[in-house]
Amino acid sequence: MKILIVTMSMNIGGAETHILELCRELCAAGDDVTLASFGGVYADEAAASGVKCVTLPLHTKRPGAVLRSYAGLKKLIREGSFDLVHAHARIPAFICGLLWNTLDVGDGRKFRFVTTAHLNFDVNPLWRRISRWGERVMAVSDDIADYLVAEYDIPRDRIHTTVNGIDTEKFSPSVSPAPVLAAHKLDPARRRVVTMSRLDPDRADPAFRLLEIAPRLAASYPDVDILIVGGGSEQVRIEAQAAEINKKAGRPLVTVTGPVSNTGEYCAAADVFVGVSRSALEAMAAAKPVILAGGQGSLGVFDESKEEDAVGTNFCCRGFPLASGDDLLSGISALLDADPADLAEMGRFNRDYVIRHYGARRMADDYRRMYEKTLASPAPFHLRKTPADVIVSGYYGFGNLGDESLLDVISASLARAKPGVKIAALTKNGRRDAKRTGLSCVSRFNLAAVGHEIRRSKLLLSGGGSLLQDATSRRSLKYYAGLLAWAENHGTKAAVYANGIGPIRDPKNRVLAGRVVSRADRISVRDPDSKRELVSLGVPEEKIRLTADPAFLLDGCAPERLDALLGELGLARDGYFAVSLRPLSRQKKPKSAQLTDRDRRFVNEAAHAAAVLARETSLVPLILPMQKSQDTAVCEEAAALLRAEGVESALYLPTSAADLIGLLGGARFALAMRLHAVIFASSAATPVIGLSYDPKVASMMRALGQPASIELAEALEADGALEEAILSNVRAVLAEEESIRLTLAGHAKEMRALAEEDAQEVCRMI
Repeated sequence: MKILIVTMSMNIGGAETHILELCRELCAAGDDVTLASFGGVYADEAAASGVKCVTLPLHTKRPGAVLRSYAGLKKLIREGSFDLVHAHARIPAFICGLLWNTLDVGDGRKFRFVTTAHLNFDVNPLWRRISRWGERVMAVSDDIADYLVAEYDIPRDRIHTTVNGIDTEKFSPSVSPAPVLAAHKLDPARRRVVTMSRLDPDRADPAFRLLEIAPRLAASYPDVDILIVGGGSEQVRIEAQAAEINKKAGRPLVTVTGPVSNTGEYCAAADVFVGVSRSALEAMAAAKPVILAGGQGSLGVFDESKEEDAVGTNFCCRGFPLASGDDLLSGISALLDADPADLAEMGRFNRDYVIRHYGARRMADDYRRMYEKTLASPAPFHLRKTPADVIVSGYYGFGNLGDESLLDVISASLARAKPGVKIAALTKNGRRDAKRTGLSCVSRFNLAAVGHEIRRSKLLLSGGGSLLQDATSRRSLKYYAGLLAWAENHGTKAAVYANGIGPIRDPKNRVLAGRVVSRADRISVRDPDSKRELVSLGVPEEKIRLTADPAFLLDGCAPERLDALLGELGLARDGYFAVSLRPLSRQKKPKSAQLTDRDRRFVNEAAHAAAVLARETSLVPLILPMQKSQDTAVCEEAAALLRAEGVESALYLPTSAADLIGLLGGARFALAMRLHAVIFASSAATPVIGLSYDPKVASMMRALGQPASIELAEALEADGALEEAILSNVRAVLAEEESIRLTLAGHAKEMRALAEEDAQEVCRMI
């Protein structure tokens, strides 16, 4: 790949080292890397590794510098033919984001653009509004990923996570500290406490704490020196305090080095290391005992017991108390007093830990996966400058996780089948949904714009989902049928794509649907019942292709992400079952107090059944609303009823389809009411009991060869019938659990193949 990496500067710092290691690994793998920054010692090291370095004033937000950087990057991107532009830090990301929105790199296309978040900055309304995060974001820890979701509303599916990759040869027990000792005239026979960090106000706290305890430390351990490594705005103040301490001590007790590039040799000089983040990991790679203490918090001496908290904050200790001087003195004293054999073992553990989890190659592999996923996704383009190849129409932008995932997977599968395809979508809120999806989006309610874009495009793709039905609304059917008719009448090809059809009860609607579908250039449906419905509407059977719901192409989250989610919820894999409910009544954003009597009765029986199952199986019910605005009220009601019965449960609102599939995949079984909860569970081979409020749920259960489907209308006719139906179905499923998992895995594989083939056939139309 040909990659442009853009950052502020390449002076000494954790983020800068991260970028340097990434550039080195990419170059070593044969990639063509250009690095734009204000320069610095690490830029020189990058150039020595084969990176092309360009100097621009990206280190400041002064207007003149921003304009010069904008012009320089514009020329570089326009002439460079980069596969991908990758920005680190907010100023470079802001400038690249402006260019991404305006620069045409050919045929109306935008360049491919990703970013990395290294820190959770303070947020104000202005920065929230002007920040640019690109098509995908790499977060260097899970807590930063959560911060991006919470503060910037970035979809979790577009956030990747990686580690601070460490060069375990540069930071190794074999590295000699001799050059450092000679440079600072330090006695090799003495022991050294080393801290290494940028000395800015938000990061220099450990350095000041070491200055605070230096006299007491020297009194107890006369053979100990302190090295403060790094530069920054607090360096002068630290040097002044160190000079005063040294004057009173009568010797150079504290050495302040300023910024350095040979950090591996400084780690090698340490007997005890104090620091956080990348610096701590580098010292660990050098087999040193480490006290985790930084400007955002402290965990003390790192060992196996601190692993979860350290990893969860990317070794930054965010959210934990700051280390006081006494805390540091106690930790340092314990290590200086420890048996040398114990210290050696601690060092071996630390180095092995870094090699296993924090190698630079693993970090580069994480980035490469993000790059590849970005390049395999739909090509971003300027819709005003060039028409879309495909306009996708469906129930998009309303917050239903199943339907939103359909748009994501349809666009991704089309991009795989036809790289470079230009896709636009009709959604509830064009501007907001463009940010969420990364696609060009048009407000579905702006009928003039919708008609204009359909007429300009090559293909209107209507799907997936249950669009042609009048059970929810007659207007809905007329809207989607009207779009098909508009395309058919204006020379744009039309495809009914992986639809669920019906129920259509009104005779006029049946005539309308039959007419517009019959005229479509291509028709595919997701289940046999939908095919039969179309035939009954007069659509020629030979035109109808039986396919699978595109949602079967979705993957679950990574195992590490699932473990983090389950840790937050206090659950273990196979230690819970999933419950996904929605209201029976079609209300607009129902609140718990507004639930109908029928909904309350339904939820009461479902929750009581869940309580019985929890006691029988010793599993925890995990309640999963799939559409926040619609499902939260009934799910909260179910959780409250379980609490009233003394049953522990967990309630979680998933923010991505990948997370939901992962959680369903880790469950023993699922009670699923929404269609895509059924699909997500079955695609993860989790036994599922369908709660059929709509014919499409029962139809999908039949297509999957699963008999455990409960017709809610029938079950609610008699008191207690629903509860008994749930219990009997779950018990039957658990008795055949292994065979059901095998059957579902086989069906899911077949469904994925059908969905991929459907996408390829659609792309042949354009």
